[in-house]
Amino acid sequence: MPGNAAAWFLTFLVLCIPAVQAQSQTPRTIVDGVYSEAQSTRGKGLYTAVCSGCHGIALEGISAPELTGNRFIERWREGTMDGIYNFIRERMPLGRAANSKPIPDRDYLDILTYILKLNGYRSGQGELTPGVLGSVMFVAKNGPQPVPDGALVITVGCLSQTNDGVWILVSATEPVRTRTETTSTPAELKTSAQKNLGNLVFRLSDLEAVPDFVPDRHEGHKMQAKGYLVRQPNAERIGLSSMEMLDSACTP
Repeated sequence: MPGNAAAWFLTFLVLCIPAVQAQSQTPRTIVDGVYSEAQSTRGKGLYTAVCSGCHGIALEGISAPELTGNRFIERWREGTMDGIYNFIRERMPLGRAANSKPIPDRDYLDILTYILKLNGYRSGQGELTPGVLGSVMFVAKNGPQPVPDGALVITVGCLSQTNDGVWILVSATEPVRTRTETTSTPAELKTSAQKNLGNLVFRLSDLEAVPDFVPDRHEGHKMQAKGYLVRQPNAERIGLSSMEMLDSACTP
């Protein structure tokens, strides 16, 4: 390869490969068009038959909560789609008899796409399938945002204590949603242990809610914290439900 051509090719690799890697690491969200029109059309008929009696024809809520608008979106945003899907599949319709005919999983999936459509999320070319639910993020139409107030979250940071005796998590990572309050799987702990520390600070409350957790034994340790996030300017805190030590040294 001639010198100029080789130099151009190397420049191309340097500029383009990082861009491709960054693109591949960007999580897919529901604003990307994750369901088809045909799927949401099927979902409309199923929703009308199964869900509208409680949630309303227009998802406005009758004897059950509304399934559209800011309140609905705030409840689920920044979590993956398997969270809302499993909630619907395991609990809806409310009060169904144990001996009633089960609703096929694919029908729940179609209903979910109809809910997305009525919330203003655009359709795409392919259908939403069970295999991608865990990798597609439910977000507001303006895209990913920090996790909302009141969400059950997981974060990683260094356990420390202020001069007035308040326990805090420093160098903490941006919180992300979790669906389990207490028990962490080995995979979840491994992921947390591999995270680089961040630059956030959270005051820790409800320490007594975590059995056998003795803060003095873990001061200066890298910890995984789970709990309910309270958004308050200059005083953000987490109401703890779980604390796990990741490392005895608090390093990035």
